[in-house]
Amino acid sequence: MSNITTVGIVIAAGVAGVIFLSGGGLERNLRACLEDQSNRISSQDHVYMTEALGEEIWRSYPDGTATRFVKYRVRGSTTVKTATCRW
Repeated sequence: MSNITTVGIVIAAGVAGVIFLSGGGLERNLRACLEDQSNRISSQDHVYMTEALGEEIWRSYPDGTATRFVKYRVRGSTTVKTATCRW
């Protein structure tokens, strides 16, 4: 194998490893956001959330966080819910 091929394989494996280890990032962050919101209001969506559907970044900040509009579903419902979160 040439050096370029070897370097390409190593880089691809590294990227795949990072994606694998950080898998569920949207779901994890959304669940934490919903949990924080439930501490302020009486919603328990973080407990029953079954699917994180997506996010749209509304505004980014210099510290690397962003305000996001997120969509999700909860158990027993086909209704798509939305929330505004920052992480």
